[in-house]
Amino acid sequence: MKLFHINHDSTRLLIFFCGFYTDENCFLEFDNLTSDILFVYDYSSLDFSDLGYFDYSPYTEINLIAYSYGVFACNIAYNYLPSIDNSVAIAGTIYPIDETFGIKPKIYDLMLNAFNFDVVQNFKAKMEINSNGKIKEAKRTVENLWEELISIKNYVEENEIDKNFEFDKVIITKKDKIIPYNSQKFFYEGHRNVIELDVGHFPFFEFKNFDEILESYGR
Repeated sequence: MKLFHINHDSTRLLIFFCGFYTDENCFLEFDNLTSDILFVYDYSSLDFSDLGYFDYSPYTEINLIAYSYGVFACNIAYNYLPSIDNSVAIAGTIYPIDETFGIKPKIYDLMLNAFNFDVVQNFKAKMEINSNGKIKEAKRTVENLWEELISIKNYVEENEIDKNFEFDKVIITKKDKIIPYNSQKFFYEGHRNVIELDVGHFPFFEFKNFDEILESYGR
């Protein structure tokens, strides 16, 4: 796991768990300078202890957004998180590889076994389908992304996944070509605050900035 901190000298902090492929570069255009941001990315290591050493004392309000595989990462990093005022899960579940609630194992293994630069570009293109914009390139290597896939697969095979973190709000992407709509819908069935958007896997272009995501209850 890696951290990237953006300091705007704010008393608010947004903790943002990125998804597979992404890093802070994919999301900087949605920063409207009202919060400091702590980006969490690169799950080639699933050791989240550095989150516990981060200095949260300057902040009077701490919010959290977890995107795609960041939902899985947030759920296993919960012991290192501070008290959260408002949290949103977007286009992901706590099960990264699962027949019912995540990406199907056969599809995951096909991507893993054929992984190269073209597969990465194809993955990014699938993220952009029905997403109303072009995603900025992440500054990550093919080797690092392959290691991330291996790390996640090993974790799933070696650990039982339990729900540890309860999100205040969930955004489901109905035209998702990465994590199927039904996987998201079935997992969050009964959740008190689910918003369904008629877009693809990267729904951020539907919002002006991160604050609008955090405030968009009932949208």
